[in-house]
Amino acid sequence: MKQKFYCQPDIPTAVTCWSYTLMIFLTSLFLWLEITVFQIWTAISFGVFLLVVVLQVLRRKLILTEDEIVLKNVLALNNKTIKFKDIKQVSHTKYRLQISDRFRTYEVLMLPKSVTKAYDELKKFGF
Repeated sequence: MKQKFYCQPDIPTAVTCWSYTLMIFLTSLFLWLEITVFQIWTAISFGVFLLVVVLQVLRRKLILTEDEIVLKNVLALNNKTIKFKDIKQVSHTKYRLQISDRFRTYEVLMLPKSVTKAYDELKKFGF
């Protein structure tokens, strides 16, 4: 059993990351408005913006395996692994899944159907 769910980090982290991403978009927009003819720098900065958006959406995942939960981030060195034996509590709201272990509480934002499905899968393990 290996299930993948797309997710975003907790609200403060998500706001910070997406703000920096929108700054890249605003840079490309300002370059386009400042220079009236098409410049390669405008296209490059907009391409960088699209690349960052795709990376942020597709690389962040919550993966449920047989004995652990893996929280994948954009950079692989920031991935978190939580063993089922270490989990103390799992709770959810409409858009948020919260997993508490003996060290800290992890929070991810997901679509409502994904939250419900992931929570139901975790409930099968007795959390």
